[in-house]
Amino acid sequence: MQSQTETDEGSTDNDQRNSAADATFPAALEAIRTRRSGHNFDSDTDLDEQTLEELIRDATLAPSSYNLQPWEFVAVQEADRIDEVVELAYGQEHIREAGTAILVVGHTAPETADQVFNEWFEAGRMDEEAANQTKDQTVGMYADDRMGRDYGIRNASLAAENLLLSAHARGLTATPMIGFDADGLAEFLGLPEDKIPVMLIAVGPSGGDEPDRLPRRDVSDVLHREQY
Repeated sequence: MQSQTETDEGSTDNDQRNSAADATFPAALEAIRTRRSGHNFDSDTDLDEQTLEELIRDATLAPSSYNLQPWEFVAVQEADRIDEVVELAYGQEHIREAGTAILVVGHTAPETADQVFNEWFEAGRMDEEAANQTKDQTVGMYADDRMGRDYGIRNASLAAENLLLSAHARGLTATPMIGFDADGLAEFLGLPEDKIPVMLIAVGPSGGDEPDRLPRRDVSDVLHREQY
């Protein structure tokens, strides 16, 4: 595993080391900096039910718009169904080797709004009038098809990253994929029409080391100040 004191090319970076050492949660930075999208799985070992549920629990702790939590997760582990997922994912064999495929699903409408805004009110975070007004505004905003789709993808993607970090923290290998037949997978897994497939994640016990990570773009290449 690559140390938090190493860059993607393997050299020591004092600034990175110091920022981790001074952090309130250095282990969190370690997880972010060492997580890999791996393809080397131990195909002889299955992901147990308790670990699967813990991965999903961690995923659900992701932030979301107004805490609406517009996500669902479909786990596929039966061998014949995994074979079908591999086919729908254009032959990505590491899904079969992982033994578990999780489809992260996004809501396209704020169906949890009644419950969630009531929780805002009961927690004393909003008065009843403000909670109802905000709920109505939110529901109205996501009635637009484009906004509804963006709503599902953006929020569910946050949950997907939590799942990936949770898998890494547990010593598992996981890799996200957007290369799949979305309509075919939605039909195969029985998704309702108002739910969209956002990301497919292969996850399972690690099969060992992965190739060195390719270089990442430098902060100076991607950080813009005040405007693009």
